[in-house]
Amino acid sequence: MSEPLPVVEAKRRKPTGWRKQDAIRVSVVAWLAALWIYGAMRVESDVQPFLQRAWPDATHQRIDDDTYRVVALDESLLGYAAVGTASGYGGPLRVGIAMDTLGLVQSLAVLEHRETPSFFNRVLRDRFLQRLVGRSTDDAIVLGQDVDAVTGATYTSLGLTQSVHRAARRIATDELQVPVPPDERRVVFGLPEILLIALFALGVLQRQLRGRRKRAMRWITLLTGLVFLGFVYNAPFVLAHLNMVLVGYWPEWQTHLYWYILILGLLLFKAKREWNVYCYDFCPFGALQEVMGAIGGAKPRKVRWPAVLLWAQRLVTLAAISLALVYRNPGLTSYEIFGTAFRLEGSNYQFALLAVVVLMSLFVHRPWCRYLCPLHKNTAEGLFDNTRRIARTTWHKVRPARAA
Repeated sequence: MSEPLPVVEAKRRKPTGWRKQDAIRVSVVAWLAALWIYGAMRVESDVQPFLQRAWPDATHQRIDDDTYRVVALDESLLGYAAVGTASGYGGPLRVGIAMDTLGLVQSLAVLEHRETPSFFNRVLRDRFLQRLVGRSTDDAIVLGQDVDAVTGATYTSLGLTQSVHRAARRIATDELQVPVPPDERRVVFGLPEILLIALFALGVLQRQLRGRRKRAMRWITLLTGLVFLGFVYNAPFVLAHLNMVLVGYWPEWQTHLYWYILILGLLLFKAKREWNVYCYDFCPFGALQEVMGAIGGAKPRKVRWPAVLLWAQRLVTLAAISLALVYRNPGLTSYEIFGTAFRLEGSNYQFALLAVVVLMSLFVHRPWCRYLCPLHKNTAEGLFDNTRRIARTTWHKVRPARAA
């Protein structure tokens, strides 16, 4: 009869200690916090230049912070001006409108915006602002009903429309004393939001599979992300989304459910398991690279000067985030080439970079992710993971002292 095996007591796992580069990571977090404070103290835009252009030979009497009465030299009333604010793609949009005494919008101007330059320029090229001029207080000014959105810049179009609607509504109710249509805030929930939830769920399911089923499920999610999040909706996760969190901008949930699902889904998995389900399972640009890699037989090849490439990637990311915090503009410094890939829009530099990345993807596994992406584990994701680890380590060191 065999003797019973000795009972071995499991050792208690000790929290991970500090590592060599932790001082650098803490310094980066402190640097970003200082820039956040500096950016918050910057002066906001001024409405006076718009008033001077709208009525150059008139007196502008302030009624409140966002409303003005415009009077001619003979003291006759010319009209009113007001500022409306709504959520755009990258942050608050402030639009000034000039309205005559009959309740018609005579002119308008964007006083402040934090949109990605490519999206905002697309709206300007489409003369979207001109569509809002001439609107009356009787108009609901609802995107999709009274005004058509600009393709590929829906959030920017929606923010501009809502800003004008709110400014016109303030003048109509407070100054002109006329009835206005009810202010309905529609919840934007459609196929993009449903698809994003489904991809997160499939990413979780894929972790429960093994072998061929696991690989097949992953290719299903990758190709779905490529086709729909990339080409159909052009809604990938970009640096601007992360910058919005860092800036502290939380858009209106009714119109930005996709953003909330994306951010909260990523934070949930990262905080619980340090698992980036988006980048691995259905990032559209990552999928594009893997498709090219499957064609060319790409492998995770070693490169010369890996440390140089790594720190260059980190420094570029840090510079981009720093400028976004200073100017309070999440999309100002997004340098991803996703729009170039999926919408064929961009500068000559972006098209050249896209061509290089696509060709490299034939031979190197995910070259953009490994050497350029600002959201990779080498950069923003890695900083998040290590900050979380440092906080946990510090807590484990402080907790026994508190208990004693």
